[in-house]
Amino acid sequence: MSQFMSPMTILMVEDNALQRRHLEAQLEPLGHRLIAASNGQEALALMRHSVPDLVIMDAVMPSMDGFQACELIKANPTTASVPVIVLTALSRDAKDRSYAAGADDFLRKPANTLLLHVRVQTHLKIHALELKVGTPAPARPKVLVVSASSLVRSQVQNHYGKSQATFLEAQGEDQARVQIMAHRPDVLVLDTELLQGSAQNLAVAIHQSEELRDLPILLLYNPGELETWSRLQQPVADALEKPLVAQETRRRVALLSHLAQLQKLVQA
Repeated sequence: MSQFMSPMTILMVEDNALQRRHLEAQLEPLGHRLIAASNGQEALALMRHSVPDLVIMDAVMPSMDGFQACELIKANPTTASVPVIVLTALSRDAKDRSYAAGADDFLRKPANTLLLHVRVQTHLKIHALELKVGTPAPARPKVLVVSASSLVRSQVQNHYGKSQATFLEAQGEDQARVQIMAHRPDVLVLDTELLQGSAQNLAVAIHQSEELRDLPILLLYNPGELETWSRLQQPVADALEKPLVAQETRRRVALLSHLAQLQKLVQA
């Protein structure tokens, strides 16, 4: 578990016992309390007695599927603020259906452990902060994009919307460090491919810095690269596979901008 987060409760909703045990094994290192339900109906019954801090929901289950369960969770004022991550092997329109049902995030099975960890930790952190300060209106963030690729730098800005944020750019580790200290961005979008230096070194240095450790980092990675980051202790807040897709880029940057805004309100 992150040294900066107290244990919280995660409800795993999965009808397949083997997959449920696998998910439990993936989540156990985070140190949170894990409870389980075998379908949506059972999950809703559990949540009537005790509201968890996060739900990880399968989509295809007997009695009540994950989409319907998610809609009912979000329609209930008592549980509406609980983040729901849909985790499914369904393809085609599963992601769109999940978000339409009110899900806060979406992952495909089998989930990469590091990706699962960072998404879970970030949503739990946001949930905990919202319980303290409420849900603020969206603010215009300052976003630093660090990449050797001019295409990647421009894609991040265009996908999120140039008018929706103040964007800064850097091509390598040293330049990024200068920009961070000079401009104090709200979010760092960090490509694994830099013109100079190491993305891992930069992420670890930020995470270990008392002054900078709250800076949310969105890692942009190529297929297969996440495994090289798995030995690091929570160096990033989210990760997004390249090539970038506009809707997902926008969603991921917005999530971390929201986290940064909440952190500022708590520290104020």
